[in-house]
Amino acid sequence: MKKILSVLIAIACFTSCDDGDIIVTSFDFEEQTLDRCSDFDTQFIFFKINPDNNESIAIAFTTSNDIFGAGDGTLETREISLALSGNDAITYRRFDDAVTSDYFCNPIPPATPIVIEEFISTSGDITVFTGGTYADNDGISSEIEDPTGILDTDSDGLPNIIDFDDDGDNVPTGQEGVVLNSDGTINTELTRDTDGDGTFDYLDDDDDGDGILTINEDPNMDLDPSNDNSDPNNEALDDYLNPAITTLVNIEAYRVHNYFLNDIIVTINTQNLDFRNENGEEVIRDIRTVIFGNYTVASDAEFTTTPEF
Repeated sequence: MKKILSVLIAIACFTSCDDGDIIVTSFDFEEQTLDRCSDFDTQFIFFKINPDNNESIAIAFTTSNDIFGAGDGTLETREISLALSGNDAITYRRFDDAVTSDYFCNPIPPATPIVIEEFISTSGDITVFTGGTYADNDGISSEIEDPTGILDTDSDGLPNIIDFDDDGDNVPTGQEGVVLNSDGTINTELTRDTDGDGTFDYLDDDDDGDGILTINEDPNMDLDPSNDNSDPNNEALDDYLNPAITTLVNIEAYRVHNYFLNDIIVTINTQNLDFRNENGEEVIRDIRTVIFGNYTVASDAEFTTTPEF
């Protein structure tokens, strides 16, 4: 018995079909992995192959948006809506033999296998969602730094979860003696609090409590207090951790910050699709919104910014 079950979940004939017959063998791609071609500039090609039936379904669309990147660094999930027309289309094909990714990812498809059945969308809409999780990779998970995602300790415009220098002292959080428990929570006994004021160094803008902000204990003015030592009697202790050194240098700039969009997944939804077979007959229509597939991006996206002082 023929079935019409797929990446389009279940394509139904909502309008009258020519001769009352749908000749699709199967649109069964629900269990298949979404893959893509990477050799084209602005046209994106995603496809699924069902090796059991020697068939495939592919989508091609054109956009100048970088759907695999970090965008402008402000949204964890971005959305692009496009109308399918011309060379942008969804194509179902059944072949006389096994098909591989080479068929889709060459400018000129190979001569074999031979297409024995084909349906191409003549119209439709797609929505591309790019989502991930922003992180500063400072060693503390975002859930521990701030479950709300809005805390900005140093008021530099970057929430702590994407701020690699949470207290704005130009010493990265990862260098300020944070110790984690096995479950990722902050170890309150071992995490460094140099001046013993009850505020951990990574959240303290005056680590040694000498009245001089850590950011201003930077004699060489390279925006890095962790490489300055002015005490000949204690060469192992940096000035910003040494209450005996109270030299002030007026620093009015933050370091360049890097943060990341991790675990990026591109999700493609389709809606309002009309398909025609190889004879040019309109045979299938699906007006619903359904998931074409999810694609996991192998690399993280990096975003660079310098907070305004």
